[in-house]
Order: sequence, then structure tokens, then C-alpha cells
Amino acid sequence: MVQKDLFGYTPPLPPKLLLHEPDSTRWKEMAAYLDSHSTKVDLLNYAEALTAWLGKYNVYRAADDSKPVKATEIIDITKSSNSKATIAYGVALILADQQNMQSYVETLDEEMKNLWVSMLLNIYLTADNAKQILHDESIIVEERVYYYSRAIAKLKKPELKWFSLTHFLSTENSRYRNYENYITINPAIHSIFFPLFFPRAFDESENLSQLPDGHWRIMNFESDSYTHFQLFLSMMKQHLLPVKKKGIGVTDMKRAQKKMSLKEFFPGDTNEYRQNLRAFSYLQLLALHEHFLARQKKRSYQDTLRNLFANFNSLNSFLSNILFPHITGLNRQFTEYGKESKLCNMLFTWMGEDPEGWVNLHDVIIRIYALNYGNDTSQHIPLVYNPKMEDYSTHLTNQYSGRVISADSYVMEFGYTGLQMCALLMASVGMAEVAIDEDKNCGVSPFESVAYIRLTPLGRYALGIDTSYEAPKMEQTAYFELDPDRLIIRSLVEPNPYAQLLKDTSIPISRNRFETSALSFLANCHSKSDVESKISIFKQFIADKLPPLWKEFFKTLLQHCHPLHEDSTAYRHYTIDPENRELQQLITNDPVLRQLVIRAEGYRILVKLDDIRKFENQLKKHGYLL
Repeated sequence: MVQKDLFGYTPPLPPKLLLHEPDSTRWKEMAAYLDSHSTKVDLLNYAEALTAWLGKYNVYRAADDSKPVKATEIIDITKSSNSKATIAYGVALILADQQNMQSYVETLDEEMKNLWVSMLLNIYLTADNAKQILHDESIIVEERVYYYSRAIAKLKKPELKWFSLTHFLSTENSRYRNYENYITINPAIHSIFFPLFFPRAFDESENLSQLPDGHWRIMNFESDSYTHFQLFLSMMKQHLLPVKKKGIGVTDMKRAQKKMSLKEFFPGDTNEYRQNLRAFSYLQLLALHEHFLARQKKRSYQDTLRNLFANFNSLNSFLSNILFPHITGLNRQFTEYGKESKLCNMLFTWMGEDPEGWVNLHDVIIRIYALNYGNDTSQHIPLVYNPKMEDYSTHLTNQYSGRVISADSYVMEFGYTGLQMCALLMASVGMAEVAIDEDKNCGVSPFESVAYIRLTPLGRYALGIDTSYEAPKMEQTAYFELDPDRLIIRSLVEPNPYAQLLKDTSIPISRNRFETSALSFLANCHSKSDVESKISIFKQFIADKLPPLWKEFFKTLLQHCHPLHEDSTAYRHYTIDPENRELQQLITNDPVLRQLVIRAEGYRILVKLDDIRKFENQLKKHGYLL
């Protein structure tokens, strides 16, 4: 019977909460999972968060006969036991059942739900940002153990006991190593709560058949990539693209960019990280393949890409420089675990599920979490790097934005940005087309406007989805005209995308006319194969049909390759005193010496090393000592 006070007021009863007892197998599995993936302190914190929640309700538990019974023992088991396994068993009663978990999430206020979303996506959050989300400045309390010791920060509210506090280097430039507080989330708890806040990530949704409304610029370089491959191989044969410790050097890259004249993602852009982004990606990927992965000298472009992406993990040591060219401070401690290739492989996986649809890169991070649901490493794959490593290194700086990278922006700076650059890598070699949002430019990264990606037929073949590929037809546009009577080339279009190629074969004599000679054409050639490769490139990009004069010119160049052969015989050189007429006449008249000696200009003679003993003995006969 409800008791009334002296004034006849009846206090309201707390609302009723009905908990569902999980399946016994699932209950045991969850208890074991929590026990093995959490410390005892973690479990006590989780229990505190749950008991604070349960204390607000009249809690009942559904019994086998469907009659609810009081569930006060749920609170008691976590308060009275010192056994880690027992505490885990009590916490698992709630966490092992989806309906119980849903009840917990639904009773959270909007601010707390927003905090959970941010934590699940970013893993780390500055304490100041958490205060702003919750509109509460008192969520952290500092306790000083000893008078002179450093204060220990703790989360004050029971609802925050799911999270823990850590600290990383402050992003402020200072002569001292200052630290700031961050809230983080245990990977085990991340895996349990993620499906509750992002249920759609686990749906078998298809990619988009069409792009949504917006200002999109679609970039497709499939044909352009294919037609430039032979030119690239020619440059590799001439050793114009040497691979160094971090890939192709800056000087070699700029020289190659001018000769290749590749179409760009951001034409006309003057920013150093965007203006040659497509050429940077195309040349780095293919040069690394030729240097490390190529097995056959003659092969098609499509099979080159297929081999490249089948062995993509082999490029791990170069990927950090390729995916994040605008970030400084990355060292071996960050990049030695090969997480960059894992990130890209996640994108390849999702694109392969619906090869002809558009993939929204915003959704890929969420999808990655879902693909790695229940995996302890799920939090680190989208992050690429662990911010804890920064304690032992210098700051990581985004040179494009001019900002030091903080721990709570790692998912954006490395995970999302890495996916965007990976998409551009695929597009640069013609495997995919990308949709660029022309309305977006927030200054986070050079490629932040890349929003969607879709495989091309070349990409579907390279990833092993299709078993055959039909090469694109070559362009029929005439870019040059050859003079039939003189070795002069005339450019027919302005601007001419292949004009840079002529600088390696000819000399400009006017704005649109170039003169070719043996000297100009043989520049940078060191072998007959170099000449053959250059002629092949000339026929492919300058003119396929050659007048008789040009045919004879190339025929002569090939015939004149290596006309002299080195003599492997070793000689000893001697010089005769010009005043010694007697010795000069002896060498001229003596029949044995005439056979052993080769006379040269300037009173010089040559004698084979094998004949030195005979030469010496013959001179002795005439009284000369060598």
C-alpha cells in the first residue's frame, strides 16, 4: 500500500523497467568476452554505470513463466562480489541481450547520445569537446594523491564510466611537452555499442546506381591511362624514373610529369599538393610495380594493374608517403605495421560487392567498423595510426591546412583522407572514376572534395571481378604533321597535350614547328633498345604513318647503333724518345719487332701483354734492356 505523508501527498513511483534474460549461451559468451577484454577496474566502472541507470527504475526481470520478478540481485551482484568473473557475469546480463541494450540507449538524453556517436566514430575526444557536447563543465574531477604529485583526472558522472581518460601531447607549440586530457573508449565496449547507434551499417545495402543531386565533376582516366603506359615504360627503360627510399624523387617526378602531360584531377590548381596529384599517383604506383613486382617484360596494361593490386600489400613501406603527402612527422614507428594497405583493401572489398555502383566514401568508415565488428583491432584500422605513438615523436602536421593533428581527428585526417587518396590512386591509373564535389573545400586535405567512386571495366578486371577486358580504342585526332621533304614536325592543335614529347626528340624553331636531327633524337639514349623505344613512342603519339624520308631516318639511326666494338685485348703503351733514331729504325726494320708492335702517332707504340716477354727478349738481342 502506498504511504502518504502528513499533508496527504503521494510520492510518484519510479517507472517500471523490464529486463529480458539473455540466452544462457549468449550470456556466458558475453561474460567471458568482458572478462578477457577488460580489467577489473573497467568492469567495476561498467557496473557503476549500469547500477546508476537501474537505480532510477523499478527493475523487473522476465522469468521463464513470463511473470516479471524483482531484479534487485542485478545491483547486488556487482556491489558485493570481488570476483572479476562474477562482476563480468552481472554486467553481461544487460549487455548480452539486444533488448536490454536498446532500453539503456533509449533512456539516454540527446547530449549523451551525441557523445556516444562522437566516441564511436572518433575513438578519442578532448575533454573540452566532451564538456561542450554535454553542456557540462563538471564531468571531470581531479584528485591529488600526494601534495606534490600530479593530479589524477577522473570522470565524475556514472554515465561516463563506459569511457576512460588518457592524455596526449598538446597541439599547442611549446618548448615543453604539454599534455591534454582525452576521453577514449575500450575496443570491447566499442564493438558492443556500435550496432546500437549505427544499425544501418550492418544492412546489406547496395551502392548507388546514380549520383544524388549536386555539383559533381566526374573524372575518368581509363583511356588516358591506357594510352600513356607505353610512354611510361619507355621512360623506365631510359632510367628516367629511379625508385628511391620513399619512391620517385621530387626532381625526377617533375621531369616525368612534363613529358607525360597527363590529364589532372584539379587542372589549373596552383596548390603544390593538388596541381600534379594525378601524375604523382600514376607514376608512383606504376614505377613501384616495375621496380618490385614486374615479372614479365612484355605484358598488357590491364595485366600490369591486375598484378599490382594482387600484390598491393607489398607496397606497404611506400604507402604512407603516397596516401599522406601533405602530412609531416610520420616516421617508421607510425608506419611499420602496414595498416595503410588494410585501409585500401577495405575499400576494394566494398567496391567489389557491387562493382557497377557508386560508393559513398563518407559511408566507408562506418562500413569498415561493421566489417570488423567484434575485432579488437577494429578501432585501429580506420585510424591507420595509433595516436599513443606520438608521445615518443614529434607533432604530426597537416601542411595543407597548417594545423597540428590532434588525436580526436585521426579518423578524419588518416582514415577518411586515406580512403579518398586511395580512391584517387585507383582513378589515376584508370581503375575507377571519381565524383568530386565542387561545392566542398573546407581546407582539411588536398582531396577532401572527393566524395564518390565507381569501378571502371578496367578496375573490375584488375580486381579479379571480370575475367576479360576490352582495351579502349585509340584516339584518331591528328596532333602533328610530318614534313615529307625535311625533318620538321608541325603541331596542329593548341594546346597540344603531347608537345612535351617533342622536347626529347626535336628542337623548336618556331611556335608550332620543331626540327629533328640525329643529335636531338638520340638525346638520353644509351642503347639500341632506347632508340627503338623512342621510335615506338614517336609512332604512337607523334605520327603513325611515316613519309619515306622519316622511315629512312629512323632506319639509319638503328643501323648506326653501336658501330664500334670494344677490343677486349689488353695492351701496354710505350713512348720512344724522338731523338733515338737507332731504336726507331730497329723497330721499323726488324721483322720480329714489326709483328709484335703496333705503331701509333706521337712516337707511341702498343704491345699486347701476351707478347711482352717476346718483345723484351728481341730487344735484348740488339742490346736493349726494356
